[in-house]
Amino acid sequence: MDSGLAIYVLRRILQIPPLLLGISLLAFLIFYLSPVDPVVAYLGLTTVQKMPPEDVVKVEEQLGLDKPAHERYLLWLENIVQGDWGFSYIKKRPVLDVILERFPATLLLTLTGYSLSMVLGVIMGLASAKREGSPLDRSLLRLNYILYSTPTFLVALLAMLVFAVWLGWLPSSRMISVDEPVTFWACSLDRIRHIILPATVLAISHLAVFYTYIRSSLLEAMRDDYIITARTKGLDERAILYRHALRNSLLPFVTQIGLAIPFLIGGSVVVESIFAWPGIGKLTYDAALRADYMLLMGMTLFTSILVIIGNLMADVAYAILDPRVKYN
Repeated sequence: MDSGLAIYVLRRILQIPPLLLGISLLAFLIFYLSPVDPVVAYLGLTTVQKMPPEDVVKVEEQLGLDKPAHERYLLWLENIVQGDWGFSYIKKRPVLDVILERFPATLLLTLTGYSLSMVLGVIMGLASAKREGSPLDRSLLRLNYILYSTPTFLVALLAMLVFAVWLGWLPSSRMISVDEPVTFWACSLDRIRHIILPATVLAISHLAVFYTYIRSSLLEAMRDDYIITARTKGLDERAILYRHALRNSLLPFVTQIGLAIPFLIGGSVVVESIFAWPGIGKLTYDAALRADYMLLMGMTLFTSILVIIGNLMADVAYAILDPRVKYN
């Protein structure tokens, strides 16, 4: 790592604390201004209506709702620095423990869907760019428009209806069967069957972006001077396409991967909720339904950290893969 890149990374790292501070303040204000009463969300409307007023006041004191807004925010911020992210109303457990318990399932789903989306995007973009203007190219473009325009929840419901209900090939929900297999290989096969549908739907939700990016980058690269020079030297067309054009087209693709992280996290909320996948997306949906503000604020902060780290890693990888890139 050269000195310019090291200084750039250090500067980006130093920018993380004030950025997270701003995100935490914004998250607190959004949930603080919500019209839903946390006590009602915690106990239920019927229970609160039957309780004496003094008991309601005691619950508010236990939840820290009796303090002014700025004191509650500063106390929450102080606890976060110390590793205490608060207590989840719906899970009856510390927020950070609940998030870390669910994160591996989301990581497995997003990495599988992300990898599948990238591979299919590169293959489709390559096939389309090689035959620009051909029937294959036009068909892929039409398919791309359809995929881009179709909501993720609709794709998920159609996939569940066809492959789980009508054909019965794949399970419709959960990460593993209720009667969990005992042996390692049977358990692994069962998890693979359960992840096929949600991972494929998640991949489809972002496939159009990767395909469009690869196709446009390849078409632009094929018109550059170094490609024209390679052709005049008599190089094989396949070598020109794969060794030169595709290789250079994939470099900006690294940045696109980092920028896609928040969209994948957002998409996982829809996919996990529909397929009952036990990840942080489903956790966010449940917390929103029950107005678990402490859990929602913790999820906002956690996903923000993932996005910041992902973008930083993408910038560093881009500079490492392409020595021409210099950060000042």
